[in-house]
Amino acid sequence: MKNRDIVNAFFTYYQLHEHTGMHSCLDPQVEFSDLAFARISGPEVRAMWHWFCVPFASRKEPVQVPSFFIVDEEGDHVRAEYEVKYSLGPRHLVDYSIQTDLTLKDGKIVRQIDQLMISNYQFARMALGFPPCLLALTPLFTPLIRRETAKKLAAFQKGPLR
Repeated sequence: MKNRDIVNAFFTYYQLHEHTGMHSCLDPQVEFSDLAFARISGPEVRAMWHWFCVPFASRKEPVQVPSFFIVDEEGDHVRAEYEVKYSLGPRHLVDYSIQTDLTLKDGKIVRQIDQLMISNYQFARMALGFPPCLLALTPLFTPLIRRETAKKLAAFQKGPLR
């Protein structure tokens, strides 16, 4: 299977909320990073994708993935873009695109680095509303987001809030 096909399968599984299918595309020691996660690996990455594919206490519906496409493929690297939509509480609809760089080895994704295609301020405005979004203009924003997301992922991994 070509790297492009593996990435297509991964995002198709994501659209279908089939976390076990997503997991089948990942290396056991896969690494992931984005705004919310400085660097997580292995079981934490699989837990994150599972979390995004099911309802959760602060997000009553799974993350929606309306679209994705492959931008470029070169050797073991595939660059793609995908859109996500989800609600954080009743007043905060979050909708943005992500550029992702994936590294594959032996038919599995070994590294994924995501970048928002909007500013931190735009993201914070959707996720937090105004005036809390002004926090995105400070150096405290990324560490705060990462700490809160880590707490939510840990709570998900414990299971009772699902």
